[in-house]
Amino acid sequence: MTRSSTGLHALTSQQLTASGSPHDRVYVEAAPGSGKTTVSAMRFGMHRFAAPADPRAVVAVSFTRSATEELRTRVIRQWGSASLRWPHRIVTLDTLLCDLLFHLLNKGVLHWPGGHTELEVLDTWRTTLPTRPTRIKPVLQVNGGRIVMRTVDETQTANHPSTMDFKASISSGTCTHDNVREVLQGALTAEAARRALSSFFETSVRSLTVDEVFDANDLDREIFSLAASAPTSLALIGDPWQALYQFRGARPGAMKAYISENGFITHHLDESFRWGTDRQAWLTRRLRRSLPVKLETGSAREADIVLALNWKALWESDSHVLPLAIAPGISQVHKAICTLILNEIALNSLGMQAVFLHDALITLGLDRESLEPTLRPYLQSVVADLKDGQRPASVWESLVPHIAELIPGITPTQLARRPLSVLSRLQLRLTTNNLTPGLTCHQSKGREWDTVCVALSPSDASALRFGLDSDRANHRALYVALTRARLNTLALPLA
Repeated sequence: MTRSSTGLHALTSQQLTASGSPHDRVYVEAAPGSGKTTVSAMRFGMHRFAAPADPRAVVAVSFTRSATEELRTRVIRQWGSASLRWPHRIVTLDTLLCDLLFHLLNKGVLHWPGGHTELEVLDTWRTTLPTRPTRIKPVLQVNGGRIVMRTVDETQTANHPSTMDFKASISSGTCTHDNVREVLQGALTAEAARRALSSFFETSVRSLTVDEVFDANDLDREIFSLAASAPTSLALIGDPWQALYQFRGARPGAMKAYISENGFITHHLDESFRWGTDRQAWLTRRLRRSLPVKLETGSAREADIVLALNWKALWESDSHVLPLAIAPGISQVHKAICTLILNEIALNSLGMQAVFLHDALITLGLDRESLEPTLRPYLQSVVADLKDGQRPASVWESLVPHIAELIPGITPTQLARRPLSVLSRLQLRLTTNNLTPGLTCHQSKGREWDTVCVALSPSDASALRFGLDSDRANHRALYVALTRARLNTLALPLA
């Protein structure tokens, strides 16, 4: 407890008030760099050690593994490793949703095909099943407590597995986090499931902290309500300006209404510790007030990082930018192989890994240990050949036989089409000195650098001239990018 007391002395008055709020429903609105992770860690530890005889868990969740790991590290540093002794835990929200589904299966409220009560839950099908562009999407639904497989006709084409592959995987006890959400959404229409989950929180969880709460969707809010209906302390922490998960149904406006209508006590963290210059503080104040701003124009070579709304914009920007992911537009297998090539370039040039390296390895059925002695020498040859100016087509053709030989299930026929556009862009970076890494606004969330260059399209520049609107998703993404710098934010104009 001595370490905890030392931490308390370091808190600002705002952080101290938010950390120690005794109310059962607390909302902490935290501006960039204001110490929301500090407050989350302090609240976790205070609740963890406040009632040592209470067997129920103190739980904190966030939406990404990186944010979850950051909070877990902070809690251990502040409160010691014993603070995370089971059942107390810090996990992703997806992990908590899996726990809720497993609870319903084990209680017999829901019945999985094949009678499974424990499941293997994947991030996405594309890393393990072949997918193809189609509007027909296989999904899970709940019918009288039984989980059944159906197909829905989507309005837009996307990559989905075949119905046959989907059925085989579900029947074997494998699904994705999206499927877990589909099942829970269907289950919550029945009173029996709602009672079972409310009972789960009442008997198993005495405190729940939710980080980045404005990334929550309708199902997430339902879960929060079930937790709040039990004698569970609920703390919601976030910033409506930094909500980026609209692609998975996040509705910041609905979250604002939920907080307002359910008696949450609000605490504000608006004193930022990130800004090392008055200009950065000035910039953020004007952005949050939706006032016009004009950025100084800069180049990628002046920055520690270049940010843009999407990967395509980064690849089409200054050739000194090395985006850390392959842009969409090529097949699943081609993208995985090109990601491995990109990873070699990023390691050599920047000492950094490609963002989706893990997904690429899963798609190809590889692990990091097998990559090193088998495929990596050929990838390094590809990089050397591209750097020497060899034609991308011939470089690809020389790699294909080795891919087919070393990766089971991938044939030369699958690789007949050549990702020449991707290889050409990689080759351009290999002939450029002083590369700067590039990330999307989404990938930059929660991170910070000294100098940040933001790639601005004409529409982005127009939005800044008139002031950003927190109700617009692309404006929120732009706000996140513009508040990552400690010292200076520069504009990189895009055509």
